[in-house]
Amino acid sequence: MENILTDMSNGKEVFFSCNKQKNCEEILTQKDIDDAWDRINRFAEYVKIAFPETHKTGGIIDSPVQMINETKKALEETENISIQGDLYVKRDDSLAVCGSLKARGGIYTVFKYAEDIAIKNNMLKTTDNYAVLNDEKFRELFSKYKISVGSTGNLGMSIGLSGKKLGFNVTVYMSEEAKPWKKKMLRDAGVKVIEFEGDYTSALKLARNEALKDSNTYFIDDEDSKELFLGYSAAYKTLMGQLKEKNVIVDSEHPLIVYLPCGVGGGPGGITFGLKKAFGDNVYCYFGEPAQMPCMALAMAKSRGDVSVYDIGLGKGTIADGLACSSPSVLAYDIMKGMLDGCFTIEDEHCLDLTRMLYNTSGIKAEPSSCVALGGVGKIPCEIKNIDNATHLVWLTGGSLVPDEEWIKTGIYK
Repeated sequence: MENILTDMSNGKEVFFSCNKQKNCEEILTQKDIDDAWDRINRFAEYVKIAFPETHKTGGIIDSPVQMINETKKALEETENISIQGDLYVKRDDSLAVCGSLKARGGIYTVFKYAEDIAIKNNMLKTTDNYAVLNDEKFRELFSKYKISVGSTGNLGMSIGLSGKKLGFNVTVYMSEEAKPWKKKMLRDAGVKVIEFEGDYTSALKLARNEALKDSNTYFIDDEDSKELFLGYSAAYKTLMGQLKEKNVIVDSEHPLIVYLPCGVGGGPGGITFGLKKAFGDNVYCYFGEPAQMPCMALAMAKSRGDVSVYDIGLGKGTIADGLACSSPSVLAYDIMKGMLDGCFTIEDEHCLDLTRMLYNTSGIKAEPSSCVALGGVGKIPCEIKNIDNATHLVWLTGGSLVPDEEWIKTGIYK
C-alpha cells in the first residue's frame, strides 16, 4: 500500500483492491434493511400525492437501469482496456424530488423522523394509509419541529425539499463547494440556507454544533446516521427485479461488478451493504473518488477511519463537487472495512472527459460526481472468478435537475 499512498498524496490516479478486515462487528443487519423497506412502502401512498412524478414507480423513489454498451465501446477505445460483459448504469441521476442518489437516504431519514413524531403524538399508526400525512393537521404538527443538515448540495436538496413538503422547518448548512443553483432551489422552496466559507467537514461541524443548542432540532449527520445508511441500503430491493427483467443473472458463474461514486461514504456504503446482503460473494463493489478528495480510499489504504485528505497534502477542490469531502464517515468505514472490494481515484480532467463521453455515447447528462464511477470500469487490479461472464453496473448519482445554463457554464455540454 505504500506506493498507493505515495501516488495518492501526489494527486495521481490509483486503483487498488481492499484488504478486507476479518471479524468486523455487525453494526446493521438484514432485519434493519427489511424494516427500512417496510417503512418506504408505508410512505408510498403519501409520496404519490406529494411528488406526482413517482406515480410510475408506485410512490417508491427509484430509477431505471439502462444498458450503455456504446459507452463501453468508447471506454475500451479511449482507455485502452477490454471490458468483458455488458455495461449498465443505475440512473439515480434522475431520481424523483432532487435528481440524485441522496434522495434515497435523505428522504427516508426525514420520513422516519416524521413517522416517529406522528406516532408519538397518537396521530398515526403503522397500519394507516399514509396518504393522511398530506393533511394540514400533519403539516401543522411538523411545523413545530426543526431539521438541520450540513451538505455540499445534494443531501441538503433531498432533506430540504422533502422536509419542507411535510411542513418541517429545515436549515441546510452549505459548504463552499455547493453550487449556487442548488442554494437557490432550496431557498425558493422555503428552506433556510446558511452559506459557510469552508469545506464540507467544516460546514458539517457547524451544523452539528448549532443543532446541539436546540433540543427541538433534529440534526441529520451524514457522517454518523444509521437512518441515512439504511435508506441507501434498501436500493437493492428494486434493483434485483430490474436485473431479472433484463435477464441479468447474478450468481457464482455470473458476477455483478458495481462502481459507485463516493464522497463521505454513506451513500455508496449503504448501497454496497444492501448489495452484499442480497448477492453475497457474487457482487463486487468499488468506490470511485476525485483524486484531490479521496477520503474513503485513504481510509481503506491506511486501515483506519479517522483520516483527512489534508493530512497528505490534498483537498484543493474538485469539479466533482458532490464528492468534495475531506474525511470519511467513520460509520461507513466501520461497515465497509469488512466488505468493500476496492477503491480508485480519478483526476478532474479525466472526469470531465468521462462526463462528455457518457453524454455523447448514451445521451445521459450526469454531474461529474456521477462520472467519477465510470473511471474504474475494467481497471481494478484484482482477480474476479468468471469475470468474462460479468455484468458491470455504474451507479450514477446526480444530474437531472441541473439547469441548462449550468451545463453550458461548465463547458461540458454546449
